[in-house]
Amino acid sequence: MLRMNPMAEPFHLREQAERCRRLARDSTDPTLRDSLLRLAEEYIARAASQETDDPEGWKAASYDDGAA
Repeated sequence: MLRMNPMAEPFHLREQAERCRRLARDSTDPTLRDSLLRLAEEYIARAASQETDDPEGWKAASYDDGAA
């Protein structure tokens, strides 16, 4: 199994967040746009929690917040 360098993972998550923002910006579907922006926020929260070694940040960035 290939393991990612722990220092590279937050960078990768931030790249994914930016990709979601670009897709949201180009989307004409408001529901899709909102979903992509929420996903971008989750990627940023996960990157930040990894940078600070905060395992609770993963739980806080969960999609189980009741938003639809």
